[in-house]
Amino acid sequence: MAFATRLIRVIEVMLTIENLRVSYDTPRGEVTGLAGVSFKCGREKLGVVGESGSGKSSIGRAIMGLLPPNAHLAADKMRFKDNDLLACDESALRALRGRRMAMIFQDPLLALNPVMKIGAQIAESYKVHQGFGVSASRRHGLKMLRSVHIEDPERMWSAYPNELSGGMAQRAMIAMMLASGPDLLIADEPTSALDVISRQSVLEIIDELVQSRGMGLLFISHDLGLVGNFCDRVVVLKNGELAETVDAVALNSSGHSYTRALLAARPRLVTGVSADIKN
Repeated sequence: MAFATRLIRVIEVMLTIENLRVSYDTPRGEVTGLAGVSFKCGREKLGVVGESGSGKSSIGRAIMGLLPPNAHLAADKMRFKDNDLLACDESALRALRGRRMAMIFQDPLLALNPVMKIGAQIAESYKVHQGFGVSASRRHGLKMLRSVHIEDPERMWSAYPNELSGGMAQRAMIAMMLASGPDLLIADEPTSALDVISRQSVLEIIDELVQSRGMGLLFISHDLGLVGNFCDRVVVLKNGELAETVDAVALNSSGHSYTRALLAARPRLVTGVSADIKN
């Protein structure tokens, strides 16, 4: 499936990042993760792409306030709508994470609670963030599972995470993250642990939900071909620094040497390869 990408001119800015720096204390000393990255995200699909070690995952965790204890964060500005993320304490960040920002992680089986049924986890999200009772949480939760293409939501509701395939677990995670009705969804390598068929299905679900709900999407990936095909604009990172921000439709004609090198390094397609990695 080829996804509909758009030539975007950001009018309603939801997220503003200026000169974001992140470093980590390690036994070898302080290591730089991000060295002054700036971008804006509106109601669009904004891709963040780079090689391993480029700092792309640090961006999502910095925005959500989920950096590890050994991390140091600084920025000139980190703003989500009317919220100054740099001034938010943990309580304020927790409220934003649940209600207005959500994040999908690479491995849903690590993110989901292994001793709680899927239904209980989704219902908890509705109770905490929407104030729903037991009956309403179940009703809305089952509807959400249907929206992520779960054919038997009642069965999924009663399942434990370890009873699900990777693709089904990722769908359950998406349903749980969207229960609060967020304005911004951050997806950190959401398909890299999935097989090709599950990967395509999850991408279609994310695309459909982002379009129908008018959310902003920050899609983090190492796969430039996927990001170029799926997103509207692309932020390219190199060694923790911003290489360029480019419209996805213009990616193949980029004049930046690093972006051209990434494009040249893509695996060549053979007949029958899924369209989700085409440009």
